[in-house]
Amino acid sequence: MGTCLVAVRALAIAAMGLSAGCSIPEKKAYVPEPKPVKSAIEITALYYPGTEQMAEWDQVEQTLPGIKPLLGWYDEGNPEVIDWQIKWAVEHGISSFCVDWYWNQGVQRLDHWVKGYYNARWRKYLKWYMMYANHNEPGAHSTEDQIRVTRFWIDNYFKTPEYYTIGGKPVVVYWDYGNLDRDFIGEAAKKGETLKPGEGVQRALAITEKLVKEAGIPGVYFIDMYHGWKYDPSKVDRAKAAGYEAQMIYNFDTISWFMAPEARKPEDRQDRFSYDTVMAAVPSWWETTSLDPKFPLWPIIPTGWNDIPRSFQAARVIYGRTPEKFKKVCEECRRFCEQKGFNRVVIAPLNEWQEGSYIEPNKEFGFGMYDALRDTFCEKPAGGWPKNLVPSDVGLGPYDYPPMPHLARTGWDFSKDMQGWYRNPYGTAYMKTVDGAMRFFRSGGGSKPAIRTRVQPFEAAKFKTFTVRMRVTPSVRVPAKGAERMKLLWGTETTALFSKDFVVSDASTAALPIRPDGEWHAYSVSLTANPHWMGKVNEVWFDPVNLDAAYVDIKWMRFE
Repeated sequence: MGTCLVAVRALAIAAMGLSAGCSIPEKKAYVPEPKPVKSAIEITALYYPGTEQMAEWDQVEQTLPGIKPLLGWYDEGNPEVIDWQIKWAVEHGISSFCVDWYWNQGVQRLDHWVKGYYNARWRKYLKWYMMYANHNEPGAHSTEDQIRVTRFWIDNYFKTPEYYTIGGKPVVVYWDYGNLDRDFIGEAAKKGETLKPGEGVQRALAITEKLVKEAGIPGVYFIDMYHGWKYDPSKVDRAKAAGYEAQMIYNFDTISWFMAPEARKPEDRQDRFSYDTVMAAVPSWWETTSLDPKFPLWPIIPTGWNDIPRSFQAARVIYGRTPEKFKKVCEECRRFCEQKGFNRVVIAPLNEWQEGSYIEPNKEFGFGMYDALRDTFCEKPAGGWPKNLVPSDVGLGPYDYPPMPHLARTGWDFSKDMQGWYRNPYGTAYMKTVDGAMRFFRSGGGSKPAIRTRVQPFEAAKFKTFTVRMRVTPSVRVPAKGAERMKLLWGTETTALFSKDFVVSDASTAALPIRPDGEWHAYSVSLTANPHWMGKVNEVWFDPVNLDAAYVDIKWMRFE
């Protein structure tokens, strides 16, 4: 028997390409297997997969470096990174992620996390489901597209054991009721049929329901994402009538300001106020939105807000958030759920780093937020809580993307790619090159610049103007008013784009009226007219038009 074992080992070594005198290499360390903890109340978390490249982290690193995740400025599609996220989540009571999911007439984006998840070793421990972020341009929804997207869901997600279900029904959250209703009503009108408000959504959801039942699935548990700064019962009624079974809310920033004026501090204002206001407001929100237990608006545990990385001078900052205060909100929420009989809560959101809404372990709080959640909702195992391990504890990581490159450019022709420009997620969608031009859909208004690049510093004094050739086509739902303009912003090595309070001054800008008529025009704005055009420029932001919805093509742009 011993001879046989030796022979088998020799064959194994030979198969591995090793000599008989070599030892079999040790297996590389990996993310330790998760040790889930139990919670009587189910905890789900809204997850934004918004960091598919270092360009997205770059905005956070420049403005709020102290919040860096313990995973680093991480590659979000890396299955090993996702296994750490799974481990940390389930060891702190979170059992599912509701993941932002993007589809526009068959074009997907920000799907890197879901793809990585299905290659993660520990995915069986954490369920996921989609929040269909359908804030697409007019006409993007149709009967044909609804059939196509539903079949994609059936073929790729709904039949996998990892997809989250309620009563056997896969859960789908829709971001925008209005967009869906608008497009299906418009489609019907083109065929001579008149649909009332709400009947467009009914038709869309019915298409999906029919297809999934034909595929042997009991149906879909549709959830409507509630929007608004105050509670409106009519929005509940219309969601019920359309076929939704519940509602969610994504964040709690503006609502808290209006719901708890008594908690405001003298120095507070609507764009900067204390987390104490959130703490005071959210119990009232739970009470107000729990009037119909058969149609729940899932109780929200808000994670704050600070969108300086995206909004600059237009940012809203909720300051003073701490793990201790967050735990008090968790404790209040648990008491509320036990009194009302609710068995689900939603963390809103888990990791909106660019918006300053996060509890995922980071340099600022460590595991403090996760521990507060776990200590409130979960049963402590007899052997104690699982240890909060980080990658370096087991010889893994770091997972950072390579640093953001500063390209040596002062002109761009977009003949092949974006050439170092990237989008502001608040104001730009579907950025790509088409026919030798940069193309994107402009949304969100002119207070938030649309695109941005970082460059190797160049002397401002060498250039007198900024010229761009572009075409701006307004959306049919947001026509031009005749006062549209473009805007250029810059930062230098000596004069940062952001002040110590992360406020951008309009002093570092140049603006010019434009014609959003769907035709190509070249615009040239003077730089030397601005006394702040000086020093070495290392960062440039550009907003082609201050419209909430417009199609933009840029053939070239350059400093001259």
